Amino acid sequence: MAQVVLPDGSTKQLPSPATLKDLATSIGPRLAKAAIAGRIDDRVVGLDTPLPEDQPVKAAILTAKDAEALDVMRHSCAHVMARAVMRLFPDVQLAFGPTIENGFYYDFESPSHPLSEDDFPAIEAEMRRLVDLDEPFERIEADRNSAIRTCGDLKQTLKVEHINEGLADHASVSFYRNGEFLDLCRGPHIPSAKVIGAFKLLSVAGAYWKGDQSRQQLQRIYATAFFTQADLDAYLQQVEEAKRRDHRVLGKKLDLYTISPTVGAGLILWQPKGALIRGLLEQFVKEELHKRGYQPVVTPNIGRIELYKTSGHYPYYKDSMFAPITMEDDEQYILKPMNCPH
Repeated sequence: MAQVVLPDGSTKQLPSPATLKDLATSIGPRLAKAAIAGRIDDRVVGLDTPLPEDQPVKAAILTAKDAEALDVMRHSCAHVMARAVMRLFPDVQLAFGPTIENGFYYDFESPSHPLSEDDFPAIEAEMRRLVDLDEPFERIEADRNSAIRTCGDLKQTLKVEHINEGLADHASVSFYRNGEFLDLCRGPHIPSAKVIGAFKLLSVAGAYWKGDQSRQQLQRIYATAFFTQADLDAYLQQVEEAKRRDHRVLGKKLDLYTISPTVGAGLILWQPKGALIRGLLEQFVKEELHKRGYQPVVTPNIGRIELYKTSGHYPYYKDSMFAPITMEDDEQYILKPMNCPH
């Protein structure tokens, strides 16, 4: 028997073998229909994951109300995007396609057709067709040698390299199949494509294979997805509003500050209006701190190098600090590497 502790503290027993999908079905048909993924202890997994038999585990069913379910859906949407790109441009090489904050991306090597935002309408249209097919996401386990042969047969050389080098200590790896699309992936994924809601491709950027600038350059498509069109529209509106409020735009438009290459990148030269706003903000913070009982102190911006060796900062920050200032008596001083006082 599989023994499960549910989020409300209640327990449930299921005849073995049982999966998280079986658990959802045993709780009720509405939950089974809404289920997207699950959690066993602290690990987010697919609904087809077997429940352990040897000891009780904490388990939960994740639905569209859970943030983890949104990440799982976005991960699957990244696979659908990669599948659409491969359908349109069959010679692309697949790299990685993880979720990130507010969305996901997938890296491609596309030698015959450099990907651009002009391709987005065609890619999105193909993605919608694939979602409408509602094909399942199927997990497939394989030993390393079989996985290398599979990726070789698919002519996915980046995946072969990753198995040989990045997964050298793995006896087995996993793939996920969605229709004809097969990708090396640890998952988890949604049960089928119909779970994917509204999505939008956002931009294309350059990237290097495994972040190594000495390796080939790839093209990264950024995108996002939500369970509902309303949530997507709200997010896109938020992004546009953030662009309008971007300090780089407002600073120039309102003549608040300037940056000069003679002074240095990122070093702000405050114009009169910007300096006034900065002073008002500093005064506001000081008044609020005073109300709460804080007392100000002022300490030097430099100190003897021995001070930071004693504090333990120097060994950790020395490679990213300005070089020490050596005085006539060979005493060395450094610019303090943190905001806290001496």
